[in-house]
Amino acid sequence: MEERLLARMNEINEQIKAAGPGKDTVAKIAKEFRVFRVLVYKILGTLRRQISECCKCSDEQETRHRRKDLVFMGIPKVKDEDCSKVVLEIINTRLQLNLPLSAIKASRRLGASTKDLPRPILVRFTTIGNKALVWRAKTGLRGSKISAREFLTRSRQELFVKARHHFGMRACWTQDGNIFLKTADGTKHKVKCSGDLSPLLSKYSKVVGVPKPAAGRGEASAVSLVDLFVFFFLHCFFK
Repeated sequence: MEERLLARMNEINEQIKAAGPGKDTVAKIAKEFRVFRVLVYKILGTLRRQISECCKCSDEQETRHRRKDLVFMGIPKVKDEDCSKVVLEIINTRLQLNLPLSAIKASRRLGASTKDLPRPILVRFTTIGNKALVWRAKTGLRGSKISAREFLTRSRQELFVKARHHFGMRACWTQDGNIFLKTADGTKHKVKCSGDLSPLLSKYSKVVGVPKPAAGRGEASAVSLVDLFVFFFLHCFFK
């Protein structure tokens, strides 16, 4: 693609240099520019598709890697704490499970410290079965300040937030890293990417009383970066 672009640019550059003062000079250059513009958009369309496929594959791989993970929110920090023991105590007392310490492979707190809220704890279980037991029993945390959620990838977390703000919290949930939602007509939908969610947002109206989500940091996609490149390239080359 780079060779085709450079070759075409060199051709147009030579034609501009060789163009005489005749009346058809501007029309000829304009015609060549239109042909070149079509070529550029075809190449950028290919880039968009490739970037989209790469992002989907990366997201799927990362989601599979996180299938044994859960994030626990609202657990106060204590001095010299052992996160695994702290979480296991909550699991066995509040969720009425009887898991051994060996059921947790690793755990650590996420993010920077704040005065208002304790940092969440990321827990990786040794097996998917242990994680599933805790996930199914998470309703035992109701009424407390502690909650559990799946460790979604950044892109899926953004989709989940958008879905909940459009369809309501009770109509959206996650399972094994996938997002599920139920629309007003009672149908169930599985969402893994923006291509799955966007048609649903257009087809179904927003639930009354649900606030609009705030714009998150870093929501610009790779595709939008390509669009910026197009604008910058055409502006510099044809100005």
